[in-house]
Formats: sequence, structure tokens, C-alpha cells
Amino acid sequence: MPKSLTCLVCGHSLVSSRLNGLLQCNSCGFITADIRLNFQDFEKLYGHNYFHGEEYRDYISEEESLRINFRHRIKALERILPQLSKSLLYEIGCAYGFFLSEIQPHVAGAQGIDISAAAVDYAVSNLRVNASCGDYLQHEIERPVDVITMWDTIEHLGEPRLYLGKAWRDLKPGGSIAITTGDIGSFLARMRGDKWRLIHPPTHMHYFSKSTLTALLESIGFTVTYFGKPGNYRNLKSILHHLLMPRPGGSQAYKMLSLLIRNDLNIFANFFDIMFVIAKKK
Repeated sequence: MPKSLTCLVCGHSLVSSRLNGLLQCNSCGFITADIRLNFQDFEKLYGHNYFHGEEYRDYISEEESLRINFRHRIKALERILPQLSKSLLYEIGCAYGFFLSEIQPHVAGAQGIDISAAAVDYAVSNLRVNASCGDYLQHEIERPVDVITMWDTIEHLGEPRLYLGKAWRDLKPGGSIAITTGDIGSFLARMRGDKWRLIHPPTHMHYFSKSTLTALLESIGFTVTYFGKPGNYRNLKSILHHLLMPRPGGSQAYKMLSLLIRNDLNIFANFFDIMFVIAKKK
């Protein structure tokens, strides 16, 4: 279904983008997919297969590399938010609970939510973290928190403004939200156009730049206090799976190469097309 032709950042009109299948604001430049999904659609999108064979080769097999990335983000949070150790933290989009598991020793309390029942069941049963399954918009948290995180989540949401607005209300005065997402204004994204690796609706619905994400946060009542371009570790087998499987003959090539690679081999890369933003509640 076509979405409302109104920009969620500034409220101006959306028009067809030069990027195939996407819409662009004719005022602020925000880019979004020409798709509307309901809650049931999102539940189907982020079922077991999303984490095992579709978006990810096997999310659980990437645990080590994901935890390494989360440890780097925790170090950044500790550097930028000096009161982190005394803070209550809430994660929107906690998936299999790896970040919640890593952050627990560094905060006064941590909990999270995710739409994927399979992911939350794993997080609770295997990692013993405090996670709930459901839609954050419909979920009442127990008490206001000091920090909210959205790691690689905002681009997946149907209505990011509503989620950020609720996050603002759920934060204590002076609390902070930390977000990572792709930067469509980056050199690599502009060079690759609609072949940029992070453009793949319907799982990625929205494509922010530094300016459009900042404008959205400020319009809700946040002030951006930190902006960075972090790299990430990824499991090499998972990288090959992502690169080869969609291509003709890719399945056979992947099977042959994967026999030569250790399961625990992780590599670091930074294409400077991922944003790490921290914003403070005014």
C-alpha cells in the first residue's frame, strides 16, 4: 500500500526519489520506502526465518561478533554518559538479548523489548535477561529510565516518530537515547545509489542522514550530544552468505568457501556509512 505522502521528519510532501522504489522529501531530503505495513506484517517479517537464513545466515552463530560490537558501544556510552553505572537502561529491539547480557554489569538495571517471539524466548531462556515480546508503542514500562538504546532498529520501524516520542516520555529529565542506523548521506551510500547494501525494503523502511535524523530528534525534544561513525565486526561466513547467496550459483560457491573458513573468524570493517547518535532529552 502507498504510504501517506508526508515526510515524517518535517511534514512536507514526499515525491518519487531517484532511488528505485523509494520516496524523498522535497524539503529536508528524508528518504523512505513507499510501503505501509501493519503490526501483523511486522510479526511475520521478524519471525524465526529472518534471523536464520533470510537477513542473517544464523544470528546466533554471529553472537561473538555482535557482542564485540556491543562492547565497543558500551565503552562509548561510558565515556559520553558518566553516570551510566547508576542508570536504568531500556533497549528497543533487543533481538536475542546479546546487548542486554553485555550491558547488565555496567548499569543499575537493564530490560528490553522485541517484536520477535523466538528471539525474546531465546534471550530470556538462555541468557536470563529481562526482555519482553511485543510492540514498544503498546508497552508500558515500569518506571522512567535514564538511557534508551535503539541499535540498528529505527530503520525497521513503521512510525519512527511515534517510537521516539514514546522514548522521550519514558526517559527521565536529562535522560539520553542512543541510536545506530545507516547514513544515506554518506559517501558510500551516495556512490552506490539504490545498490547500497542497506537499501532493502520492507525490512529497512527508512533511510536517514545526519541532518534528517538530527532534525527528527530535535523536533521531538532531544538535543544531539554525540555523533560518530563506528565500524563493526562481522562473521566472515555471514559476510560471504550475504554477498553470494542472492547471486546465480552463489549457493554452491558459498558452500565451497565456507568449508575453508573457521566459524569463529570475525573481521572488522568501517565504510563510514553507519551513524552512532546520542541525544539528550531537553
